[in-house]
Amino acid sequence: MRRNINAFIPVFIMLVVAIVCGIMYMFFTDKLPKHQNDNKIANMQSENDIILSKNELPRLDAAANLQPLMTSVVRDFTQDGSISDGFFNYSNTDSAYRKLINGEADIIFAPYPSDDILTMASAKGIEFDIIPIVKEGLVFFVNNDNQVSSLSIDDIRQIYTGQVSNWSQLDGENIDIKAFQKTYNSITQNAMISLVMGELQILEPEKRVFYDKNLGEINDVIANYDNSKNAIGYSFYYDAKNIYDIDERIDNSVRLLEIDGIAPSYDTIHDESYPLKLNYYLVKNKSNNYENVQIFVNALTSDRGKKVVKEAGYIDN
Repeated sequence: MRRNINAFIPVFIMLVVAIVCGIMYMFFTDKLPKHQNDNKIANMQSENDIILSKNELPRLDAAANLQPLMTSVVRDFTQDGSISDGFFNYSNTDSAYRKLINGEADIIFAPYPSDDILTMASAKGIEFDIIPIVKEGLVFFVNNDNQVSSLSIDDIRQIYTGQVSNWSQLDGENIDIKAFQKTYNSITQNAMISLVMGELQILEPEKRVFYDKNLGEINDVIANYDNSKNAIGYSFYYDAKNIYDIDERIDNSVRLLEIDGIAPSYDTIHDESYPLKLNYYLVKNKSNNYENVQIFVNALTSDRGKKVVKEAGYIDN
């Protein structure tokens, strides 16, 4: 009997060791991959590390004045400095939204969708994710020799309805106001109507005359701002900064006007104290769960994305 017990002891010990080893193996093989997987997820969520190849990019489009931003974002996210606007099949605001609705684009950069676009999307059962990414301001400018430095929003309404037609009515010189506009239905003109004019009837815009050898004189083309002494014009802050060097004031010829006592600047638009403000958006179809679409969105809305927006010359949200 004792011999049988002694023979069983080594077997029992080996069995216990095997059980303990099995438990330890299951414990660590359960924990280790989970830990490694957590690291993988952490890396996936570290937007600073994200690099997408050209083939991994979502299908992209952008409104005209946001195309430089889209190109800058893609250069950063792919780390490919050779990418230029020509890499994309850019269109315009309306076409970009139509591509999104028709499933031909995954992400667009654009102003807020119009009622017509929202109706079109709803008819196809599409709901948008509309994520603000850029702050912008509608700014007004005059020649630097103009004595007027500040206008109220109501002053602007009176200029562009014709109620005020001479700068002397606004404490300026006794010269007629030459009020320039943007082309009908452009992003800038739409902003002018929605932010300033509302339901008021805007003046006929200044026209320019040119000659065609077959058609003769043509004068129905909206004139560009000419920076004459009596002129006033408007654009988005981004455009004014790039076209007229308003930050550096190299030629000192154009001055942005204060509106309701607030001068437009990066800071006043960013903190929203400047009154004529709007946003641009990243827009996607809510039902689009393509992994790289969400990676792109997460990266753009992170601190890294905001840095890219600012470095591209725009005002981050």
